[in-house]
Amino acid sequence: MNPLLWALLAAVSGQADATSVEPTPMLQPPPVALMPAPPPPQPREVYELHLAVDIPVTVVGASAGLVRILFEDRLVNKSCPCASAGINRLDRGTVGNHSAFASTAADVTVYGVMAALPLVDLLDLGGSRAWGEDLVVYLETLAVDTGLQNATNFITARPRPRTYAGDPSFVTSGEGYLSFYAGHVSTAFASLSVAAFTIRKRYGEQVWPWIVGGLIASSVAFERVASGEHFPTDVVVGALVGTGIGIVVPWFHLRRGETEISIAPVGAHGLGLVGRF
Repeated sequence: MNPLLWALLAAVSGQADATSVEPTPMLQPPPVALMPAPPPPQPREVYELHLAVDIPVTVVGASAGLVRILFEDRLVNKSCPCASAGINRLDRGTVGNHSAFASTAADVTVYGVMAALPLVDLLDLGGSRAWGEDLVVYLETLAVDTGLQNATNFITARPRPRTYAGDPSFVTSGEGYLSFYAGHVSTAFASLSVAAFTIRKRYGEQVWPWIVGGLIASSVAFERVASGEHFPTDVVVGALVGTGIGIVVPWFHLRRGETEISIAPVGAHGLGLVGRF
């Protein structure tokens, strides 16, 4: 056969084979915009509520504040004018303090912190179940603090520094005899402690909330002494009690598995309670 004719036939045959084979279509992934977005992770819930207990405790504690507003003049035994000679040395120098600016600053700080903490938590968690549980524990903490401080105030009926100084508005008012212990200070430490405790349980060990909270609450203590409304011993006890309440109340609400208490050997011949909180 003619070589030229052979080459022509081979070329035509190769073209037919090439056109007879169709390429296998490749599967393309759907566009990203059409894929459903994964649901956002829910905030970790660290508290377990017992509303049958939480609601009555909160209502009773908060009612103590209402009793103070309505009946303090009837419940307090007004014992001054009184001499400052019977005051201990640590507190005696506070008599004569009178700073209106410090008094206002303490009010703004305490009430501002009380309102801001739940709002910050809301921004962090959104309107989730975890935020609702945090709010209930926070309000119960403040209610327990309010109830305990008011009961102590009325039982002790200690005159304030400005009452000892003879300030007429304090001598004749029931509020002038509710010095021990410092309610503003206790509330500041309680609210900031429960916030720091909650942050620690949800996000792990955190030091900065305790430092920041301690500085803010301590500023309230200094302001209450500078204003002549509390003695140093009033604010020290208020700080200790408020911190204790701000830790104990949320601790009782921790979910199962968040606490672990066991008996372990201590030293060579002793036993002790070991806990993880």
